[in-house]
Amino acid sequence: MDQQGVTIAIPNWNHEFFLSRSILSALETIRLLKREGIPGEVLVVDDASRDGSESLLRSLEALYGREGLRVLRHETNRGLAAARNSALLNASHRYIVFLDADNYLIEANFPSFLRSIKETGAAVVYGNLLMRRLGEDSAFWMCSNESFQPRIYDENYIDAFALLDRIQILDCGGYTSGVDAWADWELWLHLAASGRRLVFVPLTFGVYQYLPNSMMRAVDDPDAIKPRFKRVFNQLEFRDCNLTRTHHERYFPGVGYL
Repeated sequence: MDQQGVTIAIPNWNHEFFLSRSILSALETIRLLKREGIPGEVLVVDDASRDGSESLLRSLEALYGREGLRVLRHETNRGLAAARNSALLNASHRYIVFLDADNYLIEANFPSFLRSIKETGAAVVYGNLLMRRLGEDSAFWMCSNESFQPRIYDENYIDAFALLDRIQILDCGGYTSGVDAWADWELWLHLAASGRRLVFVPLTFGVYQYLPNSMMRAVDDPDAIKPRFKRVFNQLEFRDCNLTRTHHERYFPGVGYL
């Protein structure tokens, strides 16, 4: 495993029509890093798609394999958490980005996030995401744009579209199954409870494509999972007075903590 390089991991399930854009965005980011002497790869984990994704991915792998594109395929559908864990186990590099197939990176900002995670030793660094509704090129709004604070025990506002230290994530057990739509929320709480740090970098990380039938909008209300997370991570609401190690941490490379 390369200790300095980056794997951009794209879990995919039936997102054939978005894959080309997200993969090309990831490859452009890898090209930028390689010009700075930082190795990288793009790893797509296809979770037994049925929509034509497999043939598209094999074609793209043939075209861009020499540039670092790899494709793994689950023979049966195992869910988002399993796809992300497959990426964690099969990535070639220490640092990993989870880029959903319908999203794309802001390539020019990525080196600042990589520098931030190395300088802070954080388990996760994340930044602003521009949300765009499909078909509305000029209609943007912001998400994932707040530092880690106690209200995250009541609602998740940090997206999985972030840069992670793979060693720390694996050391904490990776993603848990059974809560696929909220697997990122569960991981953030688990990392914080385990003494790991999640650091906000005030730059735009990428563009989040808002789809009306995405997983987040196809599952039950998040209120259904809140009692489980509160029982595990914030019993008797002790976190209000017993803060985790990571709390309101904002960092900008070349400047330091803000």
